[in-house]
Amino acid sequence: MKKLLMIMVMFMSLSGSTYADNIFNGTFIDAHSQVGPLITNEVVSKQLIKNDVDLTLLSIRGKSKTATQRYISVNKLSKNKVRYLVPTKLKGFTRKKPNDDVVIKNIKYLKKDAIRNNIKYVGFGEIILQHAPHNHKKLKYEGINRDFKSKRISRAINIVLKDNKPVILHLELNDYEKDSKKILSQLVELSKRYPNNNFLLIHMAQAEFSEVEFIIRETKNIHFMTSTADNATQRKIKQGKAQIGWINLFDKNDNLQKKWVNLMNKNPQRFVLTLDNVFDVHWLRGYGNKVYLWRKALASLNKDSAVQIACGNAKNYFQLNIKCLKDRK
Repeated sequence: MKKLLMIMVMFMSLSGSTYADNIFNGTFIDAHSQVGPLITNEVVSKQLIKNDVDLTLLSIRGKSKTATQRYISVNKLSKNKVRYLVPTKLKGFTRKKPNDDVVIKNIKYLKKDAIRNNIKYVGFGEIILQHAPHNHKKLKYEGINRDFKSKRISRAINIVLKDNKPVILHLELNDYEKDSKKILSQLVELSKRYPNNNFLLIHMAQAEFSEVEFIIRETKNIHFMTSTADNATQRKIKQGKAQIGWINLFDKNDNLQKKWVNLMNKNPQRFVLTLDNVFDVHWLRGYGNKVYLWRKALASLNKDSAVQIACGNAKNYFQLNIKCLKDRK
């Protein structure tokens, strides 16, 4: 009996050590998520406290007049676990009908409202250039396909640049593949025009591996946010519940593909950990699994690369007051 107990203790000790080695336990920042009308401030705040994320950069969906107060409420209820990204896509920014002056005026209003309420916002939410059409109960949307010559897009980018904040861009190179070469060329031009500013491509811009290599090679200030690039998204595509252009950084066993491990280790400053919860289902069902997925993925990288991607880049680009730890023990 005594011998059996000793074996069990040894097994548990070894299992614990292996688990620790396979899970990144450093500081974890989600660099872009969203809260909309389908979920309450109380529920989101509980999820922010419950799940193993140290800090979330949060933008607000829904009505402009309540956006600032929603952020204030979530920040208070979550015990200061969020930082504010001023919304850019309210008042129909991503729709065709509102004129440019209306949507640009609204971004400026939301920025001023944050200042009036003494919110130290760290940046702005995603600026959507391209988005495939949607037709399901949570989102009815005709889609949009703009480029960097659009006056609306240029004016929105200039608001962010004036504040010396990183510009988060939503591009869909696969869903609008016919325009991908044009967009890639414009990205290189943008990088050269603003060499001292950082541009972050949310959802990896749906860029294929070769396109990511091209952007890394041709620019120094355009980086990739890791959201919507996993097997959970691929399952939704097969079920007809997601647009088809999303890429996958993972293999069938939920491990980072070797080519992405190598690229991230070689260029850790070019990747920013991002989950981008949007709807209630993201916050309530997939959140914990996604955090675990990425903590496991980060453990497959070099330790310095993992810390930089999980925390250091967001801290640098958004000027966050947080300590990036390799291990929070």
